[in-house]
Amino acid sequence: MISVLLSVYNREQYLRKCIDSVLAQNADFELIIVEDGSTDGSGAICDEYAKEYSNIRVIHQKNQGISVARNVALDEAKGDFIMFLDSDDYLPAGSFETLLRLQEENDADCVAGNYACCNDDGSFDKVIDIPDKYNNRLLTNREICELLLYSGETHVLIVSWGKLFKREVWDNIRFPNEVVKSEDQFVFPALMEKMPRFYYTNKIVYNQVFSNSSITRSPFSREHLFDAEGVAIVIGYLMDKGYYDIALYKFGVGTRRIINMKRVLEDNESKAEIKRLYKVYCDIAEKLSPHLTFNNKLRMALYRINMDVYAHIRDRMCDSK
Repeated sequence: MISVLLSVYNREQYLRKCIDSVLAQNADFELIIVEDGSTDGSGAICDEYAKEYSNIRVIHQKNQGISVARNVALDEAKGDFIMFLDSDDYLPAGSFETLLRLQEENDADCVAGNYACCNDDGSFDKVIDIPDKYNNRLLTNREICELLLYSGETHVLIVSWGKLFKREVWDNIRFPNEVVKSEDQFVFPALMEKMPRFYYTNKIVYNQVFSNSSITRSPFSREHLFDAEGVAIVIGYLMDKGYYDIALYKFGVGTRRIINMKRVLEDNESKAEIKRLYKVYCDIAEKLSPHLTFNNKLRMALYRINMDVYAHIRDRMCDSK
């Protein structure tokens, strides 16, 4: 049985399509909905479905954020497999069948599939493919981490949704309760060590809806700094594994997040967090530098000397391309 874990907060516009797409799957499943203190009609919609379907359970709680909601759902899960679903997204037909078949054929700890990007009304927008060499096979630890090199275009690796996990993968792993954005990156190292058999398929098993009210499109706030913190955790894992080229790429991603947030966040709490994160990335630069080429050593040194100068030179270089 698959335990489908759905956290819900103010998604009444998308919720029925999301739940209906689960009910349309041809597999044994339970749907655990954690309704995270919604102020719209989401809670009533969840209760309506739970009343009609015995394999749907709803847990209502005060608003505590996606990490707490997911952790509550994990604690309640009874299935052999775990699958996460965001409440503004929906599943294509046959998603469960595809994932279960590939899991059984490959004895996979996790099967990850590709996803379609959809518009706010649920209509198809595009599919972002990764190179063929990664498709439809078991990947090594190094190959899995190489998918991070495409994170500027696709979230296919780092997100928890769009994947079928063996239940035991999540034993003793939970999201940090205080993290309300980019939470997937914080559990990435622990998950990687529990997924020696990771299968990736380019089949579409998930539809991500870029909703107008998504947190990824919300106004910039302190919460957006969780992304840079999460990237730093991923970089630490990559350096421990000796994947310095991938770590260097993610260093660029993380420092861009800090620089961009520094330009728009002016409250004292955010300024203090940006200062702390700058020091975190200075430490990363110092540890990463011995494993880099001369030019990249200079890049690390410049960042450690002055982030604003580093940002100015980076912007000039980008403008000249």
